[in-house]
Amino acid sequence: MADIAAKPAAPSLSLPVAMAAIGALLLWSGTGVANKVALQEIDPLTAGLLRSMLAGFIALAIVLVLRFPFPKSGGDRLLFLVSGVTSFAFWPGVLSLGLGWTTASHAVLIMALLPVFTALIAKAIERKVPRPGWWVGAAVALTGTTVLIAIRDPGTGSASEATLLGDLTVLAGSITCSIGYVAGGKLTPRYGMWGGTFWSLTMALIVLIPAVAILIPFTDWGAVGLAGWGGIAYMTFGSSIAGYSLWYWALGAGGIARIGTWQFGMPVIGVILAVVLLGEPVGWLLLLAGTTIMAGTIIAQKFA
Repeated sequence: MADIAAKPAAPSLSLPVAMAAIGALLLWSGTGVANKVALQEIDPLTAGLLRSMLAGFIALAIVLVLRFPFPKSGGDRLLFLVSGVTSFAFWPGVLSLGLGWTTASHAVLIMALLPVFTALIAKAIERKVPRPGWWVGAAVALTGTTVLIAIRDPGTGSASEATLLGDLTVLAGSITCSIGYVAGGKLTPRYGMWGGTFWSLTMALIVLIPAVAILIPFTDWGAVGLAGWGGIAYMTFGSSIAGYSLWYWALGAGGIARIGTWQFGMPVIGVILAVVLLGEPVGWLLLLAGTTIMAGTIIAQKFA
């Protein structure tokens, strides 16, 4: 007799699922490069906020067409607002500012700490103490970040290409973004991954529309050419809409535990793209710091 209590089969890792996950990682990894390209023709704050506002309008259309349930309780609406403002308004603007003062390679390696910050904030809210293994991994990752930020590698060109201010700005933005991830994570069980993300993007419009309206008169739009608009378009459709859509579909079809670990490839892909497309130099210090950050983050995630 068949075992009626047998566990359901785990989601299969088919070629379409793998391609969707890889596509999302490639799109996200190219965000730093696209942002740097856009910054050649448009100021950092406008670039960061404009791309999120445009993505917010697309998200609004999606939630209306697909009829994602509107958050009914005041608590849920507040969480959506926190998630949207921190992850899709404040974070893109701060990241863009930071990229104006640092390299895409430095930024993508600092952003690798997002899982560590997210776990720490979540544990603090739940009043739980992380496991000892998590602290070891976090310490290793933070050591790598300290080396990356505090020491300028003379073998990678002018130190002004990756300034201390730029690195610290990206770091501060990453911490704030983690707050949004925690808020969004609390909403996912009730609204789903797609619903939670697109409603957060929509809620961010409350802040983004007036902010962009203030910046519009101070922006030289005549100086924004094909490269600038191309960078904005990539971040709007590729990073925010297509990236999240592909990723969440892959998580649902392939399993969160299995597909989620693929995110550890993002810093590697991001650095490669920065080197190939932007010609950013890579010295031994960046490689050492990046390897340390990656190793620490993987250890921390294992014990999260």
